[in-house]
Amino acid sequence: MSRSFAGRIPAVATLVLALAACSRPPATVENVPPFYQRLDISGRSVDPASSLSMINQYRGNHGLAPLTWDPALARVAQSQSSAMAASDRVHSVADAGLDGQLAGAGIGYKMFLANFSAGYRTFAEAFSGWRESKIHDATMLSPTATRVGLATAQAPNSKYQIFWTLVVVEPR
Repeated sequence: MSRSFAGRIPAVATLVLALAACSRPPATVENVPPFYQRLDISGRSVDPASSLSMINQYRGNHGLAPLTWDPALARVAQSQSSAMAASDRVHSVADAGLDGQLAGAGIGYKMFLANFSAGYRTFAEAFSGWRESKIHDATMLSPTATRVGLATAQAPNSKYQIFWTLVVVEPR
């Protein structure tokens, strides 16, 4: 072995060990918290418990009562997200006809608010985007709302890839 190569062995070994220590297996759904899981991938959906927990923690930080997850509202949100994915556009509350959808689902309310959005790949992204928007933030922080539903719909051929609907209501 030449003298110059033999002198490089410790440096090469150190570099190989350092690079090996930096590597780790790719993140899988099993080891990524629900808040950060990619939901724009087919077959994935919002985790009700973790999303509700995050929204309620945020509301609590603002002195507001927690919301209760409402499966009927989640179904309305799913229907709306699917409609937006099918039309490849984010609807306005007026366009969505949510009042009729809520009535059709047997959900009575004094007031409802909704967030419609697209393109956020994770709940963390959606939640952050909604907090940064005065209108969306006001929905999450509605002082009279007590129930919530949230859903997504994937649209693989859309530039958005995913559509989101969050609905809060103050029941009658």
